[in-house]
Amino acid sequence: MSQSVAPQRAGAAQAASSRHGGMLLVELLAEHGVTHVFGSPGGQTLAMYDALAERAPAMHHVLVRDERTGAYAADGYARVTGRVGVCDATVGPGAAKLPSGLGESLGASVPVVAVVSDLPRSNAPHRDRGAASQALDQLALLAPVTKWCASVPDAASMPALVRRAFREATGGRPGPVAIVVPQDVLDGPAPAHVPGDGGRFGRFPSVRSAPDPTDVHIAAAALAGARRPFVLAGGGTLHAGAGAELLALAERLQAAVATTMSAKGIIGERHPLAVGTVGGMGTTAARAALEEADVVLLVGTKAPGGATFGWTLPRPDQLVVQLDVDPAELGRAFPLAAGMAGDARLGLAALLHALEEDGATPSEGGLLQETGARGSGSLREDRQAWAERIGDLRAAWCTERDEHRASDAVPIWPARVLGELEAVLGPEDIVVCDASLASGWGTVYLEQGSPGRRILSPRGFAGLGYALPAAIGVATAAPGRRVVVLTGDGALGYAMGEMPTVAEHGLAITVIVLNNRSLGWIRWYRRITFGRDWEEPDFSDVPYAAVATALGWTAARVTEPAALGRELSRALSAPGPSLVDVVTDTWQTPIPGHRHAVFGESPAPTSYGG
Repeated sequence: MSQSVAPQRAGAAQAASSRHGGMLLVELLAEHGVTHVFGSPGGQTLAMYDALAERAPAMHHVLVRDERTGAYAADGYARVTGRVGVCDATVGPGAAKLPSGLGESLGASVPVVAVVSDLPRSNAPHRDRGAASQALDQLALLAPVTKWCASVPDAASMPALVRRAFREATGGRPGPVAIVVPQDVLDGPAPAHVPGDGGRFGRFPSVRSAPDPTDVHIAAAALAGARRPFVLAGGGTLHAGAGAELLALAERLQAAVATTMSAKGIIGERHPLAVGTVGGMGTTAARAALEEADVVLLVGTKAPGGATFGWTLPRPDQLVVQLDVDPAELGRAFPLAAGMAGDARLGLAALLHALEEDGATPSEGGLLQETGARGSGSLREDRQAWAERIGDLRAAWCTERDEHRASDAVPIWPARVLGELEAVLGPEDIVVCDASLASGWGTVYLEQGSPGRRILSPRGFAGLGYALPAAIGVATAAPGRRVVVLTGDGALGYAMGEMPTVAEHGLAITVIVLNNRSLGWIRWYRRITFGRDWEEPDFSDVPYAAVATALGWTAARVTEPAALGRELSRALSAPGPSLVDVVTDTWQTPIPGHRHAVFGESPAPTSYGG
């Protein structure tokens, strides 16, 4: 026995003394400020893991159960830190699980760097027809779900390509990138690391650009003449940290402010100009204000179908001004009266300056007069009337929302869960919503009183199973804060494998399951579109609380509304992970279009935007 062990130890010591490509890769990650990597190993990535182990605890690898959840965790980490999230995957079956997570980051403009191993370069002649085990055209697979991807041909090329990966991820409109490294490049010898200027590209936005001054003045003229201005803020405003500038502009114009789901938190939702999230899963106040506006400012948003009711609002008779960091977005969805290409924070600051330059009193003429959109009375009077109208819309929505949140119905209404949750959340707690109806319940029925990125939802790809792994990334990034997962039973089924991961790391994550034993949106859509209306559940009654308890979590099942407050308080005060399994009503939805269609008040919506 001793004779067989000795050579193994000698070989390990010899390998540890040699410098390999994995060490160079990890040094380049550290150059960009990376402190955490999320993923799952394969034999082809072990050189990177070897180098990560040597850097612990300064650089920590978070081992998750599969590569898809690693990408989601990196996404959540990036959203709350403002730094690039990093995940890893092994060749073939590992890489094949990345598209769900990277697609979310691409659609939501979140910078993630995926490090993917590949077969040794010597296997190139045998990659087709399955001759080489796990062979896959990984660049072709990952190209549609990344902003940029490349393969590292040799160790000497690695520094330039890794640095480009971070520049691509954080520059302009942020997004995910993938860098594919063959096993022999990782395992083989590597040159010494020569430090570069990668630090600035580990954060986003890494470079800010201001819009053209001429474009700013044209936009300012359109906004200065607005009588009922409306601002639709997207996730780019949060990325840019543009909250103060957005609020100042809104207050100057007396503009209603609505957000996409991705921008929730850019403005405190108790501000008198805030009308909440807008879209098919949005507030009635936001929709009414958008319909009644005469000038709409789109800032930091792709103006997606969900937020614009299938691109039907704004209407052609409403003037549209747009500010976006990506010039390709300007005018893509709607004809523009003015367009500005630039960073949201710098662009909004420039707009404010232009309005001040043009005088303290808003213009009575300008673009609105030329198009015949001018109303009667003075602009100041119209703005004051508009502010009062916004207040009325807010009050009507709050009354409607609070009636839903006060329901004593059994099974429990999800709106009641959100009302009880809002009452016990701390000011620094972070809520991560899953896709589908959970995103609607969380972003519409949970009011965020103060600004900040504290309610996340997957709106890029909107794939089920996002919330729990993303929460792992969030909790890793913010160890002193409680992270709440809001998910449906269908979505949790995608990610239950990560529950042991949460327990192993002792993360302060509370999972709230809106459990109707169904894929809720599918049941609603089936009901209003095809007339299929049956009560039997889609899934068996999984004992989520028992599963959580077996893993060492604090857990409870709630079937009565009166018990919600007590059990949510207990869960949020638990020292480690916790779960509250709430039996909820199948026939409740945060999509007004679905509710109206059921009662024949409107046609069946064709998507979330309906």
